[in-house]
Amino acid sequence: MRQDRFDTIVVGAGPIGAATSRHLAEQGADVLVVGPAEPAGFADHTGVWAGHYDQGRLAHVLEFPLVAGILGNRSRRRFAALQERTGIEFALPVESVTVMPGGPLRDQGGTWFDLDRLKANADDLNVEVHRLDEAELRRQYPDLRFEPAHAALVQRDALIVNPRALTRAELAAACAAGARLVRDEIVSVRDVGGGADVTSRSGATWSARSVVLATGAASNVTGLLPRPLAMDTFGATVVLVEVAGPTAVRLPALMYMKVRGSKALYGGIVMQPLLYPDGKWYVKCAGSSVLDTPLRSAEDIARWVRTGGRQDDLAEALALLTELVPGKEFGPARTRPCLVSANHSGAPYIDHVDENIVIAVEGERGAMAADEIGRLAARLVADGQWTDSIPGQIFRARWAD
Repeated sequence: MRQDRFDTIVVGAGPIGAATSRHLAEQGADVLVVGPAEPAGFADHTGVWAGHYDQGRLAHVLEFPLVAGILGNRSRRRFAALQERTGIEFALPVESVTVMPGGPLRDQGGTWFDLDRLKANADDLNVEVHRLDEAELRRQYPDLRFEPAHAALVQRDALIVNPRALTRAELAAACAAGARLVRDEIVSVRDVGGGADVTSRSGATWSARSVVLATGAASNVTGLLPRPLAMDTFGATVVLVEVAGPTAVRLPALMYMKVRGSKALYGGIVMQPLLYPDGKWYVKCAGSSVLDTPLRSAEDIARWVRTGGRQDDLAEALALLTELVPGKEFGPARTRPCLVSANHSGAPYIDHVDENIVIAVEGERGAMAADEIGRLAARLVADGQWTDSIPGQIFRARWAD
């Protein structure tokens, strides 16, 4: 018999929506999660797009602010059990190396670009990291060529998280616990007093006592919120550079802030070779142009996705890799469009929109912290108020003026 009423409807089936659905279902709630599958391509794209269409995100404690590391660590503690339960592997052990000039870079991003601050965060989380000065960095990574006068922090027990596979695992666990997954797109949420009705693009309607909006970087353009969040959305570019196989280029997972004089020349990720759905191995570079393309409407997002990403990033990525790994030959490079968002609070928004609707939104760290963000959102729905040991005001939603 068809079911049209649920305890909770989760809007969005990305990492956070999937995790929220899992934690609710495992607590015994009757859950519907609604979200489209990944589009087959982007050249003629017109609908929503997500930031998790990728094979690798770095999960480590070298983050700012400290709360990001706390959420990531809480998520990580559940990864092994989730992988074992679902049979879906999504976390790969890796050595994480964060490289930047030795002193704080106030002109290039404030407190984040401060090795001392990042080391203090790791110490607070009781995670061992090692500081390398320029000479030690050269000795430990003799095959790599970093910009002079740069230092590093190394976390040897970091992870690369495959966000696509993580999402599949969360959804598999949710459905095993009784949640229902529908591949559709919600276009309206209506408060009906004591609950809410939702309508999908296909015309289906469902009712629930509560709704969780896990709509990511597109939250302000879905039309589902009564007013916009204090959140900025940007079109980001991922550059994939083809290599022959997993050992063709030996790299740790790098966060690299390359500065010469007072000019930042690169700031972002360089990932070790990963296998992508097309069967090829790629080194992923992403970061320098991440804030160059603000997106303010649904059409802005669709138009950005259709571009395939910023083509100027191709030459930048190839030049960086040629300098970083001298003597190696790299294959063709391609771009892929991505979305990132930045909450003005610097933390996830996990809060009530009104009595029956909860928002659960994170930007750049959405994959690595998704399981814990989903758990916190599920707990807020179940308890009706904030009960976690982390103060709730950290995650309180801010609204645009």
